[in-house]
Formats: sequence, C-alpha cells, structure tokens
Amino acid sequence: MAMPKLLLFVHLLAVIVWIGGMSFVLFCLRPASADLLPAQRAPLMVATLERFFLQVTIAILAIWVTGLAMLLPVGMAAAPPGWHMMLAGGVVMTLVFVWIRWVIFPAARRAAGTSDLPAAAASLGRIRLLVVVNLVLGVLTIAAATLAA
Repeated sequence: MAMPKLLLFVHLLAVIVWIGGMSFVLFCLRPASADLLPAQRAPLMVATLERFFLQVTIAILAIWVTGLAMLLPVGMAAAPPGWHMMLAGGVVMTLVFVWIRWVIFPAARRAAGTSDLPAAAASLGRIRLLVVVNLVLGVLTIAAATLAA
C-alpha cells in the first residue's frame, strides 16, 4: 500500500471515530440515559466521556499528523480550496475539544464525584452544547473537504 493511501486511511478512520462518537453520544447515549435517575446519569456520562475523550485525543493526534503529512508535500499554495477549509475547520474543532476536555469536563467529573448533581448537570449541558457545535463543524468540514473544488 502506498504511503499516501495509508495516511488517508488513518486520517479518515480517526475522523470517523471523532464524528461518529459525537453522534453516538448525542443521539443514542444521552437520550437513553434520560431514563436513569440523576444520581446514575451523571456518573455514567462522566465515565463514558472519560473513555471517549481519550479516543478523541488519539484521533485528533492522528488527524493532525496524517493531515499535515499529506499537506506539506503539496504545500498550502497548491492545496485545493477544500483542504484550506478542512484545515480551518480542524483548527476550530480542535480548540473546541480542548476547551471541553480540559476546562469544562474536569468540573463535571468533580461534581459527579461529589454527588453535586446540579453542578454536574450544568457542566454536562455545556459539554453537550459544544459537542453539537463540533458535530456541525465536523459535518461542514467533511463537506468542504469532499465537495469544494
């Protein structure tokens, strides 16, 4: 297998983990957890997000390494417009994830660990909103990368 194809495969696989995981959490896990008592829901969401955020961190590293490895030989000047949009989307999505993971999530983890359910719910609500933002940005980034001339 040629190196560019392997890079593209890893890049796409990492994007699938990130985008697919956000979709799963928003549209499957969160609605299903609404049937649980708040004392069960917050720890479940925190434990799930803990595992998911590790996967996303690895995925983001893979996306940046493979993306730059494919972009640098081409150069920004010769890169298609879709690549420029993909790069911009990736920067914004990464920054949103960093904010979620290292600013908001620790508060949710602390609150759930001390059974401060209102604080846990508030933090998890902020995370949900930003995950919606990142999911929309992710879909737009994929559209830009695949549809832009």
